[in-house]
Amino acid sequence: MSSHNLSQSIPFLITRPAGKADNLLAALDEGAVGYLYQPLIVTAQVAVTPHDIQQLQQADAIVFVSVSAVSSLQQQVDAVALSAPLFAVGQTTAMALQRWLGCDVAVPEDQRSEGLLQLPQLQQIAGKNVVVVRGNAGRELIKQGLVARGATVRYVQSYKRLPLPLDGPQLCQQWQLAGIRCIVVTSNEILQQLFNLVGHEHQHWLEQCDWILVSQRMRDSAIALGIAEQRITLAANANDSALLAAISQLKREYQ
Repeated sequence: MSSHNLSQSIPFLITRPAGKADNLLAALDEGAVGYLYQPLIVTAQVAVTPHDIQQLQQADAIVFVSVSAVSSLQQQVDAVALSAPLFAVGQTTAMALQRWLGCDVAVPEDQRSEGLLQLPQLQQIAGKNVVVVRGNAGRELIKQGLVARGATVRYVQSYKRLPLPLDGPQLCQQWQLAGIRCIVVTSNEILQQLFNLVGHEHQHWLEQCDWILVSQRMRDSAIALGIAEQRITLAANANDSALLAAISQLKREYQ
């Protein structure tokens, strides 16, 4: 766990996965925002099979759900295998694809699975082959939505998410001593992992914290875990600028 601005109060706990938080943490340092950083999960590359590469080559459309999906595939697959139209759930993922492949990527304004399914290019796709590049598990909404329109959807798994072996009760005590007031979480998986990690005896403290979350679906999950709705701030999406805007807003309220 890393900490910054220890001479000041440390109101924010950042839980983004290792490797995905660097830009956000740099912006918090520049803005003199006190925080602790503790990733709860780590991503690991999964070997892509020859069958996976064949599926990519034969696809009529390829959807990437995250930056990790892009970076893990990039390390294993030649760019020539990806000649189909490309889609990304979020802008950060689209930018990673553009840096790698140098071609256009369709990305929805609503940077969620729901937004992706609203793209005009994905409305008339009966009989088309769509490949979704993702990690282990995850939402089924994209597949369900496209299959309902007559498409064939297959997954290529390029990475997996693994929980870090952490001492939750000890970490929770450190967070309380540091004066953490707000926890920033960017996925339902991390949200659930946090509650599992600290154990029943510390869940009441989690319920007393403010939360920055990134979707209505996460908000509903948090409420189901016992977090009061008024303690939840929804960032516009999960990218660094949206998270920074939400953190800055709460920082002003805390002063």
